[in-house]
Amino acid sequence: MNILKALADLVPSIGRSIEKIIPDKDLARKLTHEIQVLVMGIESGLIQAKSAIIIAEAQGASWIQRSWRPITMLTFVLIIANNYIIVPYVVAFAGPDVVPMLDIPPGMWGLLTVGIGGYIGGRAYEKVAKIKAEAKANA
Repeated sequence: MNILKALADLVPSIGRSIEKIIPDKDLARKLTHEIQVLVMGIESGLIQAKSAIIIAEAQGASWIQRSWRPITMLTFVLIIANNYIIVPYVVAFAGPDVVPMLDIPPGMWGLLTVGIGGYIGGRAYEKVAKIKAEAKANA
């Protein structure tokens, strides 16, 4: 995903370079637009692929296949709740060092973002697929 972000960030620079190389401004804008559309298409494909993985996991045959992602997300939520809700209140009423504050690895925030983002992306993909299916049935 970082490669795509870097590519998307390069599009304006590429557009300026195209405008310098190609004297026809309309053609230069058209080429820049086509590059932007290609990058967005790649991003869309990645989002759909990630959503398909999450949907496949949610519809999996085994309990652990269906549940590992929600269990991981709930564990992260509990760690965050411990550090930012439970520990401050316990420290306020019982004093320091009564309840340990858990270390939050830097990668956990990224995993939490991906997990929640993947879930939201999966739900959005399901809804769009349902709307498309209904539109096809009504056409």
